[in-house]
Amino acid sequence: MEIVRVPHADELAPEDQRFLEATKSWFKIDFVPKMSRVLLTLPEFGRPYGRASRRAMTDGALSRAQKEMIAAAVSAINVCQY
Repeated sequence: MEIVRVPHADELAPEDQRFLEATKSWFKIDFVPKMSRVLLTLPEFGRPYGRASRRAMTDGALSRAQKEMIAAAVSAINVCQY
């Protein structure tokens, strides 16, 4: 498994700090998941990925809760370590 240094929020550009605040708001949590900070080690990838992920998880034919359950099941089947 690869290891990357996870940046602290205060090391990030203001735009990336806003991205992390939006992440906390989206998940309704008071901390930033490490994966969100890892994504910002490559902001040109992390920002669009985060926006696309949020769009994909909004309610539609399936609720967000149903999509989260499907994602959890797929991760378990794939033996995802995250």
